[in-house]
Amino acid sequence: RNFNGIMTLSPRIPADKELARYHPDLEAELCECLADLRHNAMLFDLETEPDLVEQRIYERRALQGRYHYLIGEARRLGLRTILRPERYAE
Repeated sequence: RNFNGIMTLSPRIPADKELARYHPDLEAELCECLADLRHNAMLFDLETEPDLVEQRIYERRALQGRYHYLIGEARRLGLRTILRPERYAE
């Protein structure tokens, strides 16, 4: 049988509904986005050139937009996982 794209071993063994909700790619994208936001904040704090400060601000806005999109996708899929800082630390 096939349950939301997940094959079961036997028709007598029910599909694991939690496994069907697991999306490792989405989790990896969220972790990467959070790491990118941290990296951007660090570079913003170190920047002294006015034009490059402005570039860091635009980059941060783009990363925040990506993060909000990914969070929305996670909510749409019913995911309720808390990401711990050590999972996405550089």
